[in-house]
Amino acid sequence: MNFGIRKGYSVFLMSVRKNAPYADSIDKKTGMLIYEGHDQPKYKGVSDPKSIDQPLTTPKGSWTENGKFFRAATDYKGHLREKPELVKVYEKISNGIWCYKGFFELLDAKIFVKWNTKRFQILFTTC
Repeated sequence: MNFGIRKGYSVFLMSVRKNAPYADSIDKKTGMLIYEGHDQPKYKGVSDPKSIDQPLTTPKGSWTENGKFFRAATDYKGHLREKPELVKVYEKISNGIWCYKGFFELLDAKIFVKWNTKRFQILFTTC
């Protein structure tokens, strides 16, 4: 996930394949894209990033990509943004092969608990 990587939109790379590292999905009835946030990067003392909370900010206090998307969603819901963040989505269909899924609008973001850790869930709808 890359917030504001291009003028006018952000980019998401997702995978719904078996054994994908994140629980990304597309609701077949609504077309809603559900994207799980990024884990903490591996660093000294952390061998399993899934065992700790997904970060909203870096240790220095700047926003992580999770935080940027979470803030954009809450700003839109709170009417601090006029339009939702536009996101171009690509789905991994095989090693090294990505399929363009289209543009989606960022509507909501939530924090939920999974495996006793805080995880981000970012929700989009098609344009």
